[in-house]
Amino acid sequence: MTHLPDRVAIIGASVASAMLIERSRELGFAGEFIVIDSDPNAPYDRPPLSKQFLLGTGSVEPAEWWPEATPILNAKAIGLLPDKRTVLLDKLGEVAADAVVIATGAGSIRLPNEPAGVLSLRTAEDALALRNAVDAGAASAIIIGAGTIGAELASTLAQRGLAVTVVDLAPQPMQRFFSGHLGEEAKAWMHQAGVVTHFGVAVESIQKTDAAWTVQVSGLDLHADLVISAVGARPNTEWLTYSDLDISNGVRCTADGKALLTSGEIADGIFAIGDVSARQAEDGTFRRFESWTQAQRHGAALAEYFAGFESTELEQAPYGWTEQFGRKVQVHGMLPPEGELVQVYAAEERNAALYRIGSAEEETAWIGVNAPRQFSRASMGMSLLS
Repeated sequence: MTHLPDRVAIIGASVASAMLIERSRELGFAGEFIVIDSDPNAPYDRPPLSKQFLLGTGSVEPAEWWPEATPILNAKAIGLLPDKRTVLLDKLGEVAADAVVIATGAGSIRLPNEPAGVLSLRTAEDALALRNAVDAGAASAIIIGAGTIGAELASTLAQRGLAVTVVDLAPQPMQRFFSGHLGEEAKAWMHQAGVVTHFGVAVESIQKTDAAWTVQVSGLDLHADLVISAVGARPNTEWLTYSDLDISNGVRCTADGKALLTSGEIADGIFAIGDVSARQAEDGTFRRFESWTQAQRHGAALAEYFAGFESTELEQAPYGWTEQFGRKVQVHGMLPPEGELVQVYAAEERNAALYRIGSAEEETAWIGVNAPRQFSRASMGMSLLS
């Protein structure tokens, strides 16, 4: 783009989109935003879906962070013409704009052998189906996948009184989130809550009978009233298959969010923010983070670009968090799998701890468990004792 856009089409009513719009307005951007989302419940907060909403203490309502007077066009994007900056829709034809922002996030991965009736959790509709099943009297559940969503679901369902079993091919919970660290500790959190775990096992079959579900893992038959698939998420890029954009594990972008074509050239006027965005790092690799905080950073930086300011540097350390089993867990930085894990703070009476991971050659990363103050000071490079 050689000029600031007057009309911006945003695909996805996400937290990244909200920050883009809000920050743009703060900076005096007077252009038009057209937000397109196929989810009839959008916009809403996703983190509570696996926690407060499933506990029955929360509801799916329009998110407080969504900018006022910003309507959402309920339609599904089915294609993109980058050279014309035109979004093709399943209804209402197409939308042309001066700039197109892809903020479609990520969707649930489903196992190839999943029969109908296996639940998942990604959208408000998914959460409602799961809560209805629990409210109807389900007494037990098998969760396939022990990533952050699977672990949060195990925590919440156990809190609701269900007998919960978690299975995963990985050797420990939240393998990706922790980069292999704190596996035994996370496993202990589950066991203390009464959750039964089977790690390092493969799902061989899933079958439904009138009485219950049967999940066979490595020759062992497990039975429950519900089966929930939480094996992970993949970026929502299927609608971009014929767009000539590089969609290798997300929309590949420059460090500041300009989308790249399969030729490696920048697609003029096309941007990607949030979970769907795979940003190019200094070493040339492309990295995609599913993070609320990172999504907000993307939106704010693109707003500054649209308002005519210099692009904000996005090479900030990634941040992620999860709440489960009475613990708020925070992660700051790139956790090196081979890095040494050192505990630098502990308060056993409230299950609190702070860990440092890194080496002389690597930037220090941090994991905090129920230690928000210590984690905040450490991640900002401040002394824990000051």
